[in-house]
Amino acid sequence: MQNLAGEEVVTFDLRLFSAVNGLAGRVDFFDRLFSGLANDYFVVIAMCLALVWMWFGTRTQGVRERNQWAVLKSMAGLGIASGFVSLSNIFFVGADKFTGTRLHEIFNRPRPFATSGLDVKMLFYQPTDPSFPSNMAAVVFGLAIAVWLTNRRAGKWFIAMALVACFARVYVGIHFPSDILGGLGFAVAGVAVAYFLFWVFRPLKNILQMVLKSLHLMG
Repeated sequence: MQNLAGEEVVTFDLRLFSAVNGLAGRVDFFDRLFSGLANDYFVVIAMCLALVWMWFGTRTQGVRERNQWAVLKSMAGLGIASGFVSLSNIFFVGADKFTGTRLHEIFNRPRPFATSGLDVKMLFYQPTDPSFPSNMAAVVFGLAIAVWLTNRRAGKWFIAMALVACFARVYVGIHFPSDILGGLGFAVAGVAVAYFLFWVFRPLKNILQMVLKSLHLMG
């Protein structure tokens, strides 16, 4: 029963990938657009610029300070989520202990273009690392979710950027939809740990705030 359910999930994942990637090659404008959005840096840099605006661009002091804490938490969430992805690759892919296990198979999943029997329309360079989980999804959702938890209005725009970036990664043929979900899971875990650490070390909040204000970087 479990094997059957697993096969159904894999089949749905492949069908969804083929449906999205199958849109590639039809309209040159969209091919160019999503190839740019799938870039490793484009959306990330756009989100970082938006964080800079959140830090310095708000006129009301109370709102500005709330946004500044959202920025700090989002950067922490990004770093922790990305770190979780790196550790999972080290342990489940690189370590001999997990060779031949289900975890090794999941985290060492080949990219769509390297998957036997799958027709892929490639619009991007071919990454050499495993497909699962998507580090891009972990990074952009790590930023977006942390911002959304503090500032719903700004967070909606961040989540929209994250969704577009991840859709583009599937569109150009370098990720399966399940890779995106895996990255999202790591992002949620990273943000949860970040918020927990900020709660645990909340007595240090005033000290950090005082230091940043003395450097004219906060408030």
